[in-house]
Amino acid sequence: MLDRLKSLAAFAMVLREGSFRRAAGRLDLSPSTVSYHVSELEAFLGAPLLNRTTRRLSPTALGSAVGVHAAAILAASEDAIALASRSTGVLRGTLSVTCTSAVIGAGFGEAVAAFSGAHPGVDIRMDVSDTLEDLGGGRFDMALRAGRMADSALRSRKIGRIRRRLVCAPAYLAAHAPFADAEALAGLDWIRLAGMPAWRTLAGPDGVMRDVPTPGHIVVGSIDAMIELAVAGMGLATPPAHLVEDRLAAGSLVDPVPGWTIPPIDLQAVWPDLRTGSPVRRAFVDFLVDNWSGQLA
Repeated sequence: MLDRLKSLAAFAMVLREGSFRRAAGRLDLSPSTVSYHVSELEAFLGAPLLNRTTRRLSPTALGSAVGVHAAAILAASEDAIALASRSTGVLRGTLSVTCTSAVIGAGFGEAVAAFSGAHPGVDIRMDVSDTLEDLGGGRFDMALRAGRMADSALRSRKIGRIRRRLVCAPAYLAAHAPFADAEALAGLDWIRLAGMPAWRTLAGPDGVMRDVPTPGHIVVGSIDAMIELAVAGMGLATPPAHLVEDRLAAGSLVDPVPGWTIPPIDLQAVWPDLRTGSPVRRAFVDFLVDNWSGQLA
C-alpha cells in the first residue's frame, strides 16, 4: 500500500508540473525514479495513464480520472505537513496559483514578494493566464479570477475590486461618433475577453445602470490582446484601468463617452472544495486580503 501511495503522489506531481524532470525536482528524486513509480502504477492498473510524446505529456482518460484522486492524496500530505509546521510558527509547503493578468501592475507582485519574505518555507508556483484553468485536475491549489463565480463546486473569497475603463482608439471614435446613448454603443464593434458575458453594465451620467449587449465582434484570450486590438482601432474594450492609464495619457486610447463609466469587477480567490483545509492557501488568501486588497478599487 505504501508503494502505491508513493506512486500516486509521483503521478500527481507529474500532472501538476507537466514533466518528469520538474516533478523529480519537486519531489527531490531522480527523473528515472519518478518514471519508475508512474510505470509501476500503470502496470498495477493494467492501463496507461499518460500519453508520452517527445514534446509533452498528457493524461489519458483513465489518467485524468485517477489524477483527481492522486492530486487529493498529494494535497492532503502537503496540507498535513503545513498544518504540523504551524505548531512551530514556521509555515511550510507548496502553493500553486493561477491568476488573471488583470492583477499584474496592480501591486500583486509586491504582495507575493512580501508573503514569500514572511514565509520563506513556502514554495510558490505562479501561472498568469486569462484562460480559466481547471482547478479539479490538481495542477493548481487556487486561482485569482475576475468576474462572477459560475462554478458552485469551488469555494471563494472576495479579495477586492478592479477598476475598468471604457476605451477605443481615436480613429475608431472619429469614424463612429457621436454616441448619443447606451443603445448606440450596442451597435458598435466590441472586443470581448473569452469567458466574459456578452454584455457590459455601464453607468450613465445620471447614475442609472444600463446593460449594453456586446456580442463580440472579436473575442480574445488575453487582456493584452484586447488592449492591442483596441489601440489598432478594432472597437470598444473595457480593460483594467491600471493597464491602460499610460495609453490614455499618451492619446493612443481615448474615452469614447465621457460621463459614462463601467463599474469595477470583483476579484476573487477560488479553490476546489477539497483544498479548503490548506493552511498555506488560507495564509496566502488572508495575506492578500489584509495587505493588498486596500490597493484595489
